[in-house]
Amino acid sequence: MRRIVLAAVTGLAVLVLAACGGPEGVGAFAEEATPRDALPGYLKAAELDPASSRLLAESDGVAFYAAKPAADGAASAACIVIDGQRDGSSWVVGCSEKAPVATGIDGVQAMLVTDGFDSSKLQQDGWRELHPNLLVKRS
Repeated sequence: MRRIVLAAVTGLAVLVLAACGGPEGVGAFAEEATPRDALPGYLKAAELDPASSRLLAESDGVAFYAAKPAADGAASAACIVIDGQRDGSSWVVGCSEKAPVATGIDGVQAMLVTDGFDSSKLQQDGWRELHPNLLVKRS
């Protein structure tokens, strides 16, 4: 199953938008890119800026990336990518004008957050921090 989502899709993301900042607040984007940060070829359909992608974490066979949209004028937008099967059969992208942005697929939810984001309440609800800019929840 393949889905491209161009907005925050979980209700939780709507609840936390008040604490948001632009992608410049996402430290992962300031890191120098390495070969591991490259998006798999099948994610070209997501229309992301390949130079912006950063691998945030891998957990239980799922990869989580931060990226920016390739569209002109979207430089301040941020995207979270969940690559569920690592074979192109199950992935999703959620983008928003500002972080935090969340999306989910196949029982996995991910949220791209800004540096210093207070996730204590979300962690009480089962979210785990896998990277300073990434929260993940499995159902």
